[in-house]
Amino acid sequence: MPARRHLLVVAAVCGVGAAVMAVAVAGTSVPTATDAAVSGRVDAHEPMPYAVAQALDVVGTAPVATALAVVVAAACLFARHRRGAALALAGPALAVATTSGLKPVVGRTIHGENLAFPSGHTAAVATAIVVTAALAVAGAARLRAPAALAVVLTVAVIGGGAMALGQVTLMAHYPSDTLGGLAIAFCVVVLAGEVVDLVADGRARRRHRDFPTERNGAAGPGE
Repeated sequence: MPARRHLLVVAAVCGVGAAVMAVAVAGTSVPTATDAAVSGRVDAHEPMPYAVAQALDVVGTAPVATALAVVVAAACLFARHRRGAALALAGPALAVATTSGLKPVVGRTIHGENLAFPSGHTAAVATAIVVTAALAVAGAARLRAPAALAVVLTVAVIGGGAMALGQVTLMAHYPSDTLGGLAIAFCVVVLAGEVVDLVADGRARRRHRDFPTERNGAAGPGE
């Protein structure tokens, strides 16, 4: 995974931030002061057309999100980037599972009894899928750490921000729910990428140990 150390630092910050937000909004059913201010500005200025927000909401549904993840995985396989394919399937699935499991634990609700924190739409599509795609591209292109980090963070902010704005426009989530979804998904995907790398690296080391003649065309273990 490109920029591994830097991404792990960002993931740790996201994880801690999401935990702090979860504790702050646990068991509540009203927006925070910041939520109210952000929602008010979105409602007043309408930065995203309602139709676009609805379209993004559809993209975040389970069938469409699953299809997108499969497409990303297939593209990675076509490019012979197996690690990217594994992450494309595992990352979004783990992000959705994490957000779904956290919702009843946090217990924040909106519009009655609808569990709100963290936003699964923001986590699944806008963050998890686009971040896995960005990581795969950065890995396949062998980008240096600064470039890889810039690509991944930019994609996360744009993708997550678009879905977050859509969810707030539809009043489906409080702004902090979407921020929590983005942070959790980024953290989960980066950790999943780390696991994929560790497993793949371990298999490569075992293969090279068991079949030393296959490594770089070597004639024997002494090379």
